[in-house]
Amino acid sequence: MAFKVFISYSTHDMRLVYRLKQMLNHPPVEAFVAEYNIAPGGKLSPAIIEKIKSCDLFILLWSDKAKNSEWVPQEIGIAVSESKIIMPVVLEKSLNLPGFIKDTKYLAAYQNPDSSLQWLQSNVFERAQKKQKRDGIVWFTLGAAFFWLFSQNDEEENE
Repeated sequence: MAFKVFISYSTHDMRLVYRLKQMLNHPPVEAFVAEYNIAPGGKLSPAIIEKIKSCDLFILLWSDKAKNSEWVPQEIGIAVSESKIIMPVVLEKSLNLPGFIKDTKYLAAYQNPDSSLQWLQSNVFERAQKKQKRDGIVWFTLGAAFFWLFSQNDEEENE
């Protein structure tokens, strides 16, 4: 299964959002950006809620515009209520994180944006690889269990 990333952002930061999406959108990562993943005419709220609930990582691109966005604080609230791993990426110096994530360690992208995005890409791909390994072990174990159950059933029918 893909490692699902939800990117929360202000539309004023779209250049960075697009760049990050391009950096992350390689198998086994699926990066969700509402601007690109929801077709015109599609309902935003249900799609966003579903994508946050199903994501493995919530990346918050935190800027003054994101802080004043109608959507971003709500997305943060949903991610917190769903106990999602939140990776705040602070884009502007002296900008505090909001309420329930105030004590979360953040990536200070304002210091060196290119280096920060490289680190973020590496970190996401590392998390994706770990998930693939876990998923592979689970599928192997389930497969072995089903094989054992079916072989037991065959033995009982042959008796």
